[in-house]
Amino acid sequence: MSFLYSKLNSPLKFIDTINEVEIWLKRDDLIHPEVSGNKWRKLKYYLEDFRKSSKSTILTFGGAFSNHLAATAALGRMAGIPTKALVRGEEVKSNDTLDFCRSCGMEIESISRKKYDTKDSTEFKTMMRELLPEVYMIPEGGKGVLGIRGCTEILDGVDEGFDYIACSGGTGTTMAGLLLSGYTAEFILFPALKGGGFLRKDIQAYIADFQKAFSTKGIGKISAKAALKLAEDHHFGGYGKVKPELIRFMNELHQRYGIALDPVYTGKMMYGLWEMVEQGQLKKGSRVLAIHTGGLQGIKGMNQRLKNSGIQIDQL
Repeated sequence: MSFLYSKLNSPLKFIDTINEVEIWLKRDDLIHPEVSGNKWRKLKYYLEDFRKSSKSTILTFGGAFSNHLAATAALGRMAGIPTKALVRGEEVKSNDTLDFCRSCGMEIESISRKKYDTKDSTEFKTMMRELLPEVYMIPEGGKGVLGIRGCTEILDGVDEGFDYIACSGGTGTTMAGLLLSGYTAEFILFPALKGGGFLRKDIQAYIADFQKAFSTKGIGKISAKAALKLAEDHHFGGYGKVKPELIRFMNELHQRYGIALDPVYTGKMMYGLWEMVEQGQLKKGSRVLAIHTGGLQGIKGMNQRLKNSGIQIDQL
């Protein structure tokens, strides 16, 4: 369990030089086989805060294939903490992700999509505190100021010398942490969902909340030279959606460089980054560092969905 409390610097891997641009990957997926990538980063300080509380159980939220649920369940098993999850959808079916969560002892309950959409409201949180006073609630995906705090540490130990930092995103929590790390670069966010332009505003709000929460502790500074670009055209139809060209790219990258990617986040990021480099959108002579945020547990679930499509992710 000591790894959950440490400041762990994951390794950097040089991938290739294309169009005079060096492409590197930060292997946060190697942090832990079950609590990996940005999920470890986001859960780290929530676990610390839970330990300080009088609560006995962790409650969190997610979809049926959620990386966050799998990581939280694994953390609960390792730490001896009971975990519960409210899963989006009227009927929670069996799949590799939920079966893994249950094997870790996580109690899973389905919740209607309409009700799920209210989970961040004051009314819903008040109701849950009254119904389940013993639970400590972690927001969906580990978002919030404590999740952001863990993500400010992703670039710890990375030498100043990368011109671009690339990251995939669903809520923008990880990118908010990267921006607050103080690293000097242009940051490129690849939204995993269609119409992800709203993430810029959300990230700005997250940063404001974080700075308000930690202003007296000197945590979280943004470099004056940091800039954020959103690359919104690589969502492949929306969150959790894929196309054959994405799967073929992921398989080719794995065969050529030995890098496994997940189809929801990092696969789309690397596809988009590769395209930008080949099209000359990044300056020649520059270096780009892409963040591998883990999520590889979702490959089995995606392959289940693809079993009748004639194409599979060949990374297992």
